[in-house]
Amino acid sequence: MMTQQPPSAHRPREVNTALDNYSPGCMTNLPTPDSQSSPLGDPGAMTAVLDHTIPTQTTAAPRPETRSVPWRRRPLWNRFTPLQILVMTLATIAPLVIGGAIGAALLGVVSTEAMIQLALAAGENPGMITFGALFVASPIQWLTGRSQVRVRKYLGIMFFLLALSNIAMFAIETGLVAALSAPFLVAGTTAFALAVPLFLTSSRRSQRALGMKRWRLLHKLTYGVAAALLIHVILIGDIGPGAVLIALGFIARVPAVRRWLTARAARRRELPFIPETELSPW
Repeated sequence: MMTQQPPSAHRPREVNTALDNYSPGCMTNLPTPDSQSSPLGDPGAMTAVLDHTIPTQTTAAPRPETRSVPWRRRPLWNRFTPLQILVMTLATIAPLVIGGAIGAALLGVVSTEAMIQLALAAGENPGMITFGALFVASPIQWLTGRSQVRVRKYLGIMFFLLALSNIAMFAIETGLVAALSAPFLVAGTTAFALAVPLFLTSSRRSQRALGMKRWRLLHKLTYGVAAALLIHVILIGDIGPGAVLIALGFIARVPAVRRWLTARAARRRELPFIPETELSPW
């Protein structure tokens, strides 16, 4: 004949412990079943009773008062390295010289012929060097890990002004039709025409209007500008520092060379190698 086990045998140990420690005097402290705070209707509170803990309501600490500090633009020497400031300063000299020559010709200080010769001399090689520095800025960013976006944008604007002055001086000197008769002039004009949409969409507002994907696709035209400039100087027979910088920029964009540059930069920073997404070379 099987003996009937007591009810405590079917209850968990925690419940039996709670019932053993129970005293009738504490009935006055228990909430009624009809109360909204009854542990029977709140499983979390029932578990807290069985665990001999009393749930307490925690209040979040008050936030410290923050004063609104007016936004201040960082000084120039904190936004650029000394080398970047030097490159941008040197790129500004040629447009200033051309602007001064045009102003002197308008005032009658120098003749139109002298103004054209001075503007062409100040625009050809400096323009190539400016674009070459622009074209190697992205490989320098991959190697050092420091952003060159502002430098590329500034150099792009300076190059466009120099290319515009060159086209204008050739058109004034020989006429637009005659200026397009020579092959080296056709190559130079092609480079300028490809640079026009890059200049017009160089602002952040253009990025937002086009969308980053279409904006990057449009700025791939930089490769076309670089190729046209190389053809331009090869046809002239004047291979200067600008052409060398453009050639180095093309070499650095070979996938194997680019992987080596980014991996070397990652080793120098002691970080895992993560290839970067290419931004616009412009």
